[in-house]
Amino acid sequence: MTPRVSVVIPVLNEARRIRACLDAIAAQQDAPIFEVVVVDNGSRDATPDLVRSHQIGARLAVERSRGPYAARNAGIREARGEIVAFTDGDCLPDPRWLIEGVRTIDSGADLAGGQVVQMASASPTVWERYDRATYLKQDRFIALERFAATANLFVTTTVFERVGVFVPELTASGDLEFGQRATDAGFRLDYAAEARVLHHPRTTARDTWALHRKLGMGFSELARHGIRGSARKDPALRTRLGTVVQAVAEDGPPLRFRTLAPVHAVVLAARWVGRLTGRG
Repeated sequence: MTPRVSVVIPVLNEARRIRACLDAIAAQQDAPIFEVVVVDNGSRDATPDLVRSHQIGARLAVERSRGPYAARNAGIREARGEIVAFTDGDCLPDPRWLIEGVRTIDSGADLAGGQVVQMASASPTVWERYDRATYLKQDRFIALERFAATANLFVTTTVFERVGVFVPELTASGDLEFGQRATDAGFRLDYAAEARVLHHPRTTARDTWALHRKLGMGFSELARHGIRGSARKDPALRTRLGTVVQAVAEDGPPLRFRTLAPVHAVVLAARWVGRLTGRG
């Protein structure tokens, strides 16, 4: 039977987490008929074996061109459904993720971005608190920047047929480029608050630096494509500490300026390095 939804998951060395991700997808409730396509992008660990042996029966594709958007494009080529649902190997979709995302599409959207919920540990580090409060705010992405992060994105195949797929050369911010290209073409992007996935936040200085340097590299790539302005005027390179302090307070117990200031300095430095060097 032809699936209505194709779940596409790009992976690279996700042996620690891919089984839990597939378990969560296998536990979907009231979902339409769906298939799972996992695209391996050069893993050197047990990721492919874990995917092949999982009860969900995912199809394993291989994309030799490195990059997450090249891998997602390979998944789109393999997809048989009329809706493609993207998530990542380090995410845990809620049991009603698929049905709620499809419901938003059925209500008239061409693209839907679901909520990304950052998981909280029992004793969070300041790095985790920062990441949880400031990263992957899908409702803001949709409302202010006209895109949804591919950690939780539903797209009808009509959109791909009309505007094309992701730019494979992009290694970061390809979701922003695609979302704005699709909405510029007149396609409707809605927020699907009930289509939730859980996401593991960054908890260390090293992981925080790596993430934000990659984001800065993405800003540089978008600038080369004429989508983002110069570094001198880029607001993402000048986020105010007060904004971060407020966001952290909204996410949990407030933290002082002097506690968050060193973390914020690392984040902005990493973004600037990625933006100026073009390397993540």
